[in-house]
Amino acid sequence: MKLWVTLRDHDAEVEFHAEGDRLWVEVEGRRLEADFRRLPDGEVYSLLVEGQSHELRVSPSGAGLDVTVDGATIMVEVKHPLEKLLQSTQAAHPGGHGETVAAPMPGLVVALKVKAGDVVEAGQSVAVVEAMKMQNELTARSGGVVSEVLVAERASVSAGQALVRLAPRER
Repeated sequence: MKLWVTLRDHDAEVEFHAEGDRLWVEVEGRRLEADFRRLPDGEVYSLLVEGQSHELRVSPSGAGLDVTVDGATIMVEVKHPLEKLLQSTQAAHPGGHGETVAAPMPGLVVALKVKAGDVVEAGQSVAVVEAMKMQNELTARSGGVVSEVLVAERASVSAGQALVRLAPRER
């Protein structure tokens, strides 16, 4: 699985592959292999990388994840490469044309936070999609008025599927 990861203002496409207790991560041409085990509390993992043992905790935090490795916590933002592409396309053509909020990856819509006619501000949450046991809060980039809600709660969605359309606000 490929994901786009932002760590300390550095963006990189990262490919993950897990099989049993083995994990392979490839980033910027470097391949890392590790053994990992979930510890009994379910939130902490034991990670063995190149003979070094590490304690790893991952927890949701705002728009990303808090990753604690050996007691040091860093904020990591994780996106599907399609979401990164959509984000860069929207940044290249800002405002005035409306906006479509799409699912960043396949998942299940667990909450819709808007309905047709609602006024939405930039950064406001419009839907929550659960994928791989993680809930992803999807937000409006530029805001506007909800013109269409294209899915229902508990619906399965595919990567890139349009969920909510926003029309620009009339000035």
